[in-house]
Amino acid sequence: MNGIVNIYKPAGMTSFAACAIVRRLTGERKCGHGGTLDPGATGVLPVLLGKATRLSDVFLTLHKTYEARVRFGVSYDTGDVWGNPVETATEAQRALLGALTFGRVRAAAAEFTGEVVQLPPAYSALKLGGVPAYKLARRGEMPQLTPRTVNIYSLDITGFYPDPECPEATLRVECGRGTYIRTLCCDIAAALGVPGAMSALVRTSYGPLNAGEALTPAELETVLAGGGAAASFLLPCDTILAGYPEVHLNGGQTPEYRFGRFVPAPSELPEGGLVRVYGDAGELLGLAVVSGGGIKSKINLA
Repeated sequence: MNGIVNIYKPAGMTSFAACAIVRRLTGERKCGHGGTLDPGATGVLPVLLGKATRLSDVFLTLHKTYEARVRFGVSYDTGDVWGNPVETATEAQRALLGALTFGRVRAAAAEFTGEVVQLPPAYSALKLGGVPAYKLARRGEMPQLTPRTVNIYSLDITGFYPDPECPEATLRVECGRGTYIRTLCCDIAAALGVPGAMSALVRTSYGPLNAGEALTPAELETVLAGGGAAASFLLPCDTILAGYPEVHLNGGQTPEYRFGRFVPAPSELPEGGLVRVYGDAGELLGLAVVSGGGIKSKINLA
């Protein structure tokens, strides 16, 4: 079974657990996901089956959109409200909280678009010496993570909910790989001069995959229990490859390509770029790299 399952991960479930459920239900041993969602978050979790697992790096290049909620007034060691509180607003900061408005939050958030430098949260899956940072943090060893540049393509404040102690705001974010929405929420709060943390997160899209079309693990189980065919939930691998130019091979070129040999390519293709390749029967063969007027297989999906 080769393809992508658009799973809607529920709150309280790890991405690993959601992936394990799909593996059990489909019987496909080769199974992985396209990008971790924190246990408290919900939304789109692409689960890759069979040869689609070879596309995990391609998923990292896709844009993601999130809807999040930030709560001002208290900060937590995890950057979200599921951790331990570490800072509560001082008397002076409570005055700032009482004066917060939609406009002030929007003005602060405007500074966090484009290329943004973020310090990843200590409670993250990033590895230091082969050990996930969150494991070090749980042992009381504060991991020394390095700030990195991420891309935030758009950031809109969609609502503001005043409260004298813990006002909240909602936001919609479109971003690239490596962006931590928890960190973004904390940074917006810091720009306003108050502590804060993320209080809710939904991944609404991941490339072409949308939350409205996703299945929860329970819904997938119902589909399969009812005898549903794979076509009812399994997306083809090229679902996420629409951004790459197409190359269609003829009957003589297809076997040459399958054997990993160099195949001539149209001259207009950019040198060093990736293209999706289809065989003479219209089947997706994989991704190839353009080099010296031809193409050579890079990711085999046949």
